[in-house]
Amino acid sequence: METKRVKRFTYEGLGFPIVLINVPLVKKRDVWTPAIDYNKLQKGVLLALTQKPIALTGNEVHFIRTYFEMTLESFGKYFGVTHVAVLTWEKMGNKLAKINPTTDLWIRLFILDKLNQNNKIFRDAFREFNIADIAKASKAPSVKARRPITLPGRQVAKRPYAHT
Repeated sequence: METKRVKRFTYEGLGFPIVLINVPLVKKRDVWTPAIDYNKLQKGVLLALTQKPIALTGNEVHFIRTYFEMTLESFGKYFGVTHVAVLTWEKMGNKLAKINPTTDLWIRLFILDKLNQNNKIFRDAFREFNIADIAKASKAPSVKARRPITLPGRQVAKRPYAHT
């Protein structure tokens, strides 16, 4: 089995672009695939979403909802909106979902709570959240998210690896 390491690899298997830095790849059926632990990747992406400086996109909301195995109805009920509102957010795709800024914050805190993050991470995320920037972005015309999520390869590697 062929393997290699690349400096940047854009993975879109979660519905939105994630740039993996210094990631090992393996060739399977003539296709280069990241040799990573996908459970670690999903958790790393969830944590990165809690600290994202702009509003969530529709695909990110869909990923969050499906990761926690929630229906449109249960997700909406948890955040005080209808399932139709959640569906509207998700239909925005890679554009900003235009979620009320307080609901956006609540979704991020929900992620941290569900992942059982320690109090310091939880408090830091809450303090660093700039609700004014999120509100401003949610009122802007529909635009694609400006930057993809970026994670270091060692954070999602299947096993510890030496830096080469």
